[in-house]
Amino acid sequence: MNSALTNNYLEQGRVNDDTNKEHLVSNIIHVREALLRGLSARKRMTENNPVTSGGQYFYGDVVRALRELLKSSGYEKESTRNVELTINKNKAIAIYLCSGCEQTGNPLGVPQSSTDKGDFTLELFGLNYDNAPNLDLFPELLPLSNPKNKLNCDIWFLLHNFDKSNNMLKAELTRPISYDKKGYVTGFDLENRIIIDMERDEIISIKPDFNEDIDFEIDEISKDNV
Repeated sequence: MNSALTNNYLEQGRVNDDTNKEHLVSNIIHVREALLRGLSARKRMTENNPVTSGGQYFYGDVVRALRELLKSSGYEKESTRNVELTINKNKAIAIYLCSGCEQTGNPLGVPQSSTDKGDFTLELFGLNYDNAPNLDLFPELLPLSNPKNKLNCDIWFLLHNFDKSNNMLKAELTRPISYDKKGYVTGFDLENRIIIDMERDEIISIKPDFNEDIDFEIDEISKDNV
């Protein structure tokens, strides 16, 4: 295990005094490895594969790797009506793999899911409905607390975004809070994001600094990722 990377993540976690976050960052090496396995599977796709194969193989390989690599830390498989989780019941932490928009992995960004979620998933996670417009421009409108959910777990989304133009993957672990009228998860706990640098063994600052001098580029959310 890369102790320097782990120690860096833990140092950032202690600032937020969040034991669940510290636990996750102590296992960030395994989370990153799971993502790399999924990325490898995706890159093996050719023009002869069905167009959705890349996302499907990525999703399947990452979920499998998370369960295998985190097993020694107390995690196991949990599947509820096709909502696939990697869960640690003793620590009451659950990880859910989800594709995100282009602001995923950007410390100054405001990520959203790139696909809508069904009513069962939103209810299972106990997310709040929030019809506030332009949360990316006005993050102060986000709910201030994490919702309670039927799993009685601290839910963390493993958000990922794959850029087909350069085959680059961005990712982060972040707590979901709210969704919009279309079923997209648009609100996340911006104070406790764990940005995963897929290129270097370094931590990226996760403390956002929203002020009037920062402009966010608003792009249409893509559904290419599964």
